[in-house]
Amino acid sequence: MRKISLIILSVAAVFAVDYSAMSTDELKASRGTVAEADRSAYKSEMQSRMQALSPEERKTASESMRQSRSGSQDGTGTQTRQGGGNGTGGGKQYRGGR
Repeated sequence: MRKISLIILSVAAVFAVDYSAMSTDELKASRGTVAEADRSAYKSEMQSRMQALSPEERKTASESMRQSRSGSQDGTGTQTRQGGGNGTGGGKQYRGGR
């Protein structure tokens, strides 16, 4: 069992993405597409990059990432809900009781 665990860990290490070799712009571009297994490494690298920035640069970077996370600012990225929202959509209604 121990050998299997070591083999799996070594294979995972071979296929892991090296985020330290990426530019900051590449890291920002890959945001939201990082595999679940690599999220910890990605987060650590982004945090270390952000800490290395000056306060002004950090503010600019945070604002640009916030805008990219919220999508388009002109209203074209909004989602609409199916149904009229007046309870006639055919779904179950929550009544607050049991």
